[in-house]
Amino acid sequence: MKKANAAARKKMRIIDGHVFVGKSIFMEQKVDDLLAEMDKLGIEASVIVAPPPGPFYEDANEFVMEAAKKHPNRLIPLYHANPQLEKEEERVRDALDVEGFVGIQLDPTNDGYFLRSHVVEPVVKVAEELGRPVYVHSGDSIFCPPEYVADLASKFESVNFITSMSIRAPRAARDRNNLYLLTRPFPTLFFKLGFAEEFDLDRLIFASDSPLDVAQIELRRIELAGLEPEVLRKILGDNLRRVLFKGA
Repeated sequence: MKKANAAARKKMRIIDGHVFVGKSIFMEQKVDDLLAEMDKLGIEASVIVAPPPGPFYEDANEFVMEAAKKHPNRLIPLYHANPQLEKEEERVRDALDVEGFVGIQLDPTNDGYFLRSHVVEPVVKVAEELGRPVYVHSGDSIFCPPEYVADLASKFESVNFITSMSIRAPRAARDRNNLYLLTRPFPTLFFKLGFAEEFDLDRLIFASDSPLDVAQIELRRIELAGLEPEVLRKILGDNLRRVLFKGA
């Protein structure tokens, strides 16, 4: 693979696929600070979502939407859903169909439910009906390992799911064409050791999870992976653009 340097990367239309804005007990990120960092790094747009933990996200989701409305060409809003709440599927439908959220975020680990719980599928069905993606925070937690996300993706084949990178995630997602992986933490060795041949790179999406990590560092990791410019372009924006905007 040819090494794609920083100069080549700056010519590409970059979307940060997952960023938190607002404040919680875990983190805080101001919108102006995010936009300034995006400008510094040449990031065209970021998918933004309210940070955990819940259980309630009404005010936090409103903050996310207000930010997106103020900066419609730069910020893409996700609705942070908690399917344990009564009538949450109705709120999800309104958020996606009326308010302008592009998809939903599920975080079983931080919000305290199992992804296999009966409360999850009604919310996912709304996304299915409206043709919207579902982000799922996964990892080594018993609440939501990547295999659970893969199982959900197999039940809802018309829904595009996007989940976290982890040691087991590439194997779990390998045979699920509607399951995409975020890059953070970007698996540079995943490519250096040749394991990329086992995973469809059309389903890998750049994300910094800022402010949990630093976008500049995550971009640098991608540069060090030595990817072909065409592959790099997909990971840095085209793959996610296809999921969110139907190939735009």
